[in-house]
Amino acid sequence: MLGRIAGKLKEIIDAWRDYPLQPGTIWKDRFRIERLLGMGSYGQAYACTDLSTGSVALLKRNKPSKGRTGIELLRRESELMRSLAHPQIPRWLDYTVRKRDEALIMEYIDGHNLEFGIYEQGITYSAYEALAVLKSLLAPLSYLHKQGFVHRDVRIPNVMLQEGKLFLIDLGLACPIGERLPAKLQAALGESDGSMASGSAAAIKRRMRSPLPSSDWFGLGHLFLFLMYAGYEHPEGQPEKSWEEELSLQSEVRLFVSKLLQEEPGWETTEHCRQELDELLNSLRLAGQPEM
Repeated sequence: MLGRIAGKLKEIIDAWRDYPLQPGTIWKDRFRIERLLGMGSYGQAYACTDLSTGSVALLKRNKPSKGRTGIELLRRESELMRSLAHPQIPRWLDYTVRKRDEALIMEYIDGHNLEFGIYEQGITYSAYEALAVLKSLLAPLSYLHKQGFVHRDVRIPNVMLQEGKLFLIDLGLACPIGERLPAKLQAALGESDGSMASGSAAAIKRRMRSPLPSSDWFGLGHLFLFLMYAGYEHPEGQPEKSWEEELSLQSEVRLFVSKLLQEEPGWETTEHCRQELDELLNSLRLAGQPEM
């Protein structure tokens, strides 16, 4: 009984500590909070105005209830972003400390993510269009891998579309290639061996969280399938089948996507993957099937 009461009290205290910053709040005498954009397990994202320039930025604050773990994850993300400079990755702008709260300030991408486009706007993709999305994302991924990092979270919520240009966002799970996270962070992110022991969802998570470039290729493969299933209607009364059977794809497209999903696709670098996709898209154009 006392344990349940203590647990409930902790939930109330944590919710109070994590109460979002209100519009109009001034952070560090420079950034005015405009609105909450979203809240994750360890952070809160806000649109804010930089009072020194008048420009809009994104402020990512650690969740106070997560203590030092939330701050450590935010600092890792900041240090990684600060070393990057690519037109399809948000720019690092600043890192600030306010008492026990810290915040990463980055470029604000004014648009919507692919998840919103699919589920809220009903956007669908042909196979050619979906492959073109992958080609666009391979540019920042190739750059990221050349810099020695892996994203580890290539999913439709983390791809922003702004005026026809795609951005790869949210580097909160990114890490150096080959890094083994400290046990404390593994446990916090649900990446310890026990938390990903069995089940198809756990197997997908394990593949995507691997600190190797192939995990991002795997993420691209799943992203392609999400785009294709956005326009798929399952025949009523028919049993579910594999994506290879359900989706009407040309054999060369199916082969490329299968390679993305393999544990050992055979590419030495992401640039080699990108070159193969270029060849595939060119062959489809020459065949006169860009709208398939």
